[in-house]
Formats: sequence, C-alpha cells, structure tokens
Amino acid sequence: MEIRQLKYFISAATYLNFTRAARECFIVQTAMTQQIANLENEIGVRLFERGYRSLTLTPAGEVFLRDAREIVAQAQAAGERVKSFEEGYANLLRIGYHGEMVKEDLVGLLRQLRLEGAKWKPLLYQKPQTELLDSLRDGVLDFIITLYGAYFEAEDWLEWELLEEDRLMLAVAKDHPLAQRESVTMAEVEALPLVNFDEKNNEERTIEMARSGRHPREYCRVEDHTSGEILIRSGWGSAIWVSRLCRSELYPELAFVPITDHPGRERLVLAWRKGGLDPDRLAMKDRLSALLRGVEEAL
Repeated sequence: MEIRQLKYFISAATYLNFTRAARECFIVQTAMTQQIANLENEIGVRLFERGYRSLTLTPAGEVFLRDAREIVAQAQAAGERVKSFEEGYANLLRIGYHGEMVKEDLVGLLRQLRLEGAKWKPLLYQKPQTELLDSLRDGVLDFIITLYGAYFEAEDWLEWELLEEDRLMLAVAKDHPLAQRESVTMAEVEALPLVNFDEKNNEERTIEMARSGRHPREYCRVEDHTSGEILIRSGWGSAIWVSRLCRSELYPELAFVPITDHPGRERLVLAWRKGGLDPDRLAMKDRLSALLRGVEEAL
C-alpha cells in the first residue's frame, strides 16, 4: 500500500467520480480505476459500489476513508517537520483561521515569537470553517481559531476553549439609510436582504433567530468577508457580522450599527484535536489563548 494510492482513494471518495478524481490527481482515468482496484485487492475488501452511472462508498470504504486521511495527513506532517529541521527550525506551528477576525491578534503573537528568536516556524492557513475542521481532524493543523458552533458538541475528537463572546452588528454601505443610526432592532434587520456566510454556524444562527420569532431575509451566501464587503458596498445587501470584525481600518467603506435585541452572541474559540498536542504545543496553546484574550503579560 502506497501513499499515492491512498491519495487516489481519498480523491475518488471525495468526488465519487473516477474521471474527475483522475483529473484532480493528474493521471488518466484508467490508471485511477486500476490503482483503486489494486488497493481493494491488497486489503481484501470492496471500497466502492460501482453502478452504471454512480459510484458510492461501501460501509468498509467509509471506515477506510477516515484512516486514509489520517495516514496521508501524518505523512505530510512528517515531511513538513523534516523540511523544517533542514531549514534550521525545531518545530512547525500550523494555525488555521477564518477571515479577518483574528488577523491583528496573530500579528501580535507572531511578532513576539520572532523577537524572542523562538524555535517555531509559523505556517498560517486561511480557510472556510468546514475545511478548517477537516484539516484539524486530519492532523494537518495544530490549532484553529474560529467561531463556535453547536455541532462542535458531536465531534468527540475536538477540544476547544472559549476566548470571548462577541456581540453582533449590522454591516451596511456608508450611503445606506441605516448607516448613521446609533442602533437597530431585529425587526428592522428582518426587512433587509442579507449576505450570509456559507457555513454551519450561520445556519445555527438563523435557526436560533427563528426560534425567537425572527426571520431575516437571506439574499445570497458568500465564502469570505471580502466577497461580502463587495456585495454590501455595491448595494446588494447588508450583513450580520461579529463586532471584532467591524473595524473601520479594515473596512473603511462600510458602516457598522449595533443590533440591540439580537437573540444570541457569537463565541470565538481556540480549538485543537484531542490528544494531538505534544508538550511544547500544549504550552503554546496557553500562550495563544492568553494573547487572544488580551492577556499580553503571559507572553
């Protein structure tokens, strides 16, 4: 069994299409199907159910997919660590984050590490939340900084700690009728077309508001704040953002108005994989947490 075979299998399991998986792996389709067949013969089980125009994972394939991702992630991490030693660093510090919310906090932390001559080589990854969680689970990342979602409770491999609770604000274009208001109510927000992020915690936010009798009108979904800013500035909608993101130096063309009666608050968390941190990274977890909480003395 080879790592490249596992990568082919993961790609096929992701797309459930041998032709597309082969294209993503830069091989021909016949080579892809042959490699998958060789892998199935080697381990002695069928990983896929092959229909006339369909491809699905067998129950054994579902189990094997989790292990394959873990093995490939560990192999990639091992390669990164070896390369890091060659470059004169003792360890890699792989941090995933989403959007602009924690950019300034990361700048402060990494500046401090550099001034101390720390052994860490920081690697930063900005991804959508679902991809951050996948990368953390698979061992590609050491930590992620993201917004809490209730579905975290079902992930028995995940550990996290609360950094802060953040109120929510309405982001609008500067020429919007509400831009000069000191505050708005959810009743006013309900009447606006909203630009949402395509993530689970936004779905939970919508459900939470619905339970409280509020039903905001969604216009469209985006994957990042920059895309959201473009739609807001061009007048296509408004957005509900966490207050730590609502800074004029980041978005000088937007106005941010507090929502006085929003039913919930967003929680920023630092998360890691259960049992996935060595002693050095456990110590770094405390330092990351301290900085993100604003306790700079801990550094």
